[in-house]
This record gives sequence, structure tokens and C-alpha cells, in this order.
Amino acid sequence: MTAAIRPTEPKDLAALAQFLIRIYKFDPSDHHADLDLLEWKYLSQQPEGEGNRSYLLEKNGQIAAHCGICPVTFHLPTAATVRSVTMMDWAADPSIPGIGIRLFRHLMEMAPTSFVIGGAPPTRMIISRLGFRLMGNVPTYSAWLRPWREFRTRPMTGRSTLRLLHGLTHPTRARTNRAGEWACVQVSQFDDSVLPLLTNSKRKWTFCQRTLAGLNHLLLCPRPKMQGFLLKRRGDLVGYFVIGSAGWESRVLDLVVDSGDAEDWSVGCDLVTKAARLNPEVCRIRALAAVPILRRALESNGYWRQYDEPIMLHDPSDLLDHAFPVSFQFFDGDSGY
Repeated sequence: MTAAIRPTEPKDLAALAQFLIRIYKFDPSDHHADLDLLEWKYLSQQPEGEGNRSYLLEKNGQIAAHCGICPVTFHLPTAATVRSVTMMDWAADPSIPGIGIRLFRHLMEMAPTSFVIGGAPPTRMIISRLGFRLMGNVPTYSAWLRPWREFRTRPMTGRSTLRLLHGLTHPTRARTNRAGEWACVQVSQFDDSVLPLLTNSKRKWTFCQRTLAGLNHLLLCPRPKMQGFLLKRRGDLVGYFVIGSAGWESRVLDLVVDSGDAEDWSVGCDLVTKAARLNPEVCRIRALAAVPILRRALESNGYWRQYDEPIMLHDPSDLLDHAFPVSFQFFDGDSGY
């Protein structure tokens, strides 16, 4: 029987989970193979009729390869937009050479551009042969909230004491909120009030476009627990953010401050940090920062640069030739959950 590519269906989830466990060598209890997460990630209703987000390549009725996609629309400083996709959970049976590449090539054709952030060295080598090129690196920043608690909570390793010392010597920096000008308000879902932030942005760099439905879908993620907040200054809405928390860590999935002023972004990052600290279990918070204004804002709040990951881009028509840097965040892929 020949191999065939088809969209993932609800009846496939259990077999897909077992396939990912086998290929990635997950522990069976690993939440990345949890059926609720896979259903939300790939099968739950998505906005704007984006279509299928998970595909299988079957051979003889068995899963031979899988790849998920996350649709992204780049909003350029010129106000032009460019469609793209990034790949998730790319896995292939190693006993069938080339089967995963065949599926990957098929999904690359779904948008004019595609990109991958990070990935293991073998993955980066493969996609470079498919026409992806290096567009730079994106750093991940972290901030310590409760280094002592993390030291006591996480399993003890040879790095535990070093982490503790680093945490004690790199505290976050609280900022003064002049006359209570700024505030963040938690919301159970985002409403139409955020639309001006999404459609009439003051940001002068390339960013990944958001939709109201997409933000609210993110809040439904089963793990980590997502929380949405509005940023207000003197009562006016000036931004929003989403953080996800699981165990000892929080991650900033998305942060928007509708401003080109670095100080405004610094205050926004301060409020993100304070919101994460409200969860007594959270010991550390992470954020992706691909543009200079966000990097400076995080650094001014005591965040430290933890590691960098490469950005690989496939853009045969050079639609994004002058678009970088792009404000990628954890929202743009699945590394946030």
C-alpha cells in the first residue's frame, strides 16, 4: 500500500499520542502527549477557518510521520502582510527513510513562507537542505521570582546550587508606578476592546498578527494554565499580555504594549512580572524577545539572557527580505506549552 497524507481526525489522537511517545521517547505521563492538549492544539475549533493544523502520513494503515502547523501572518512596518506557517511535533518513523521530509515538504506548500525557531541540530541540517536559511537568533530571557523555592522544589542535580546562587544574585527590579498610573486587569477572555491594539498598532517593526479569536483560543489551553491581562494607563487600554504557568515556571506567551516608547515596554514587563508572582508556586518566568525594545525592557527589569535559538526561514520569493527583526513570541509556535 502506498503512503498517503491526510488530516488528523479525532479518532487518531490516541494513536498519535503513542507515536509521539515512541519517536520522542517521552515518558507516557508527559503532558506533551496528553490527549486533551493534542485535541486543543490540533483539533479544537480555530478562528477564521484556518483549516487543519495536524497531518499524518500513513503507510499500510499505520502512522509513519506526523507534523502540525501553526499559521502565522506577518504584519510588516509598511502595513503589508505575509502568510506563513511554522511546524510543530514533526516526527517520523526512523525505519522509513525520507518519510518525514515528504510530509514536511507538503506542508511547506501551504503558505508563501515558513519558519522554524530552534530545533535539534539534525533538524536544522535537514531543513537547510529544503531551502531554509538562517535569519539570526532569538534570545529567551528569564527572571527569578523565588530562587529558594525552586531550589527546594526541583529534583536535586549538580546544577541546583549554581542555579540558587545565580537566583540570589540576580533579583528582579521593581519599578515605581507613579501615582498608580499603570495597572493590569485580569480577564477571563478578551473582548472587542482589544481590537484597536490588533488592527491599528503603533509598533514600527514586523510583528505576528493576532486575532481576538486566536487570543481567546490560547486562554483555553489545558496546560499550562493560561491567564490573560489588560494593561491600562490612567484608565486607557494600552496593551495586554498572556502568561501560562505550570509547576515552578511561568512563560510569557504574548505581550503587546501599543507604544514605541522603551519606558512603556519596561513598565509593561514590570506588570507581567508582578502578575506572575501572584502565583505562589511560580519560581521563575521566561519570555522570548526577538526585537530590541523588548530585550531592553526585560533587561531593565532584571531578566537575564538564558539562551539563544536560531530562526530558519523559507522564503523563495523574498517576501520577507527586509522584514527582520520580527517580534516572535512563545505564541508563535508550541514552545510556550
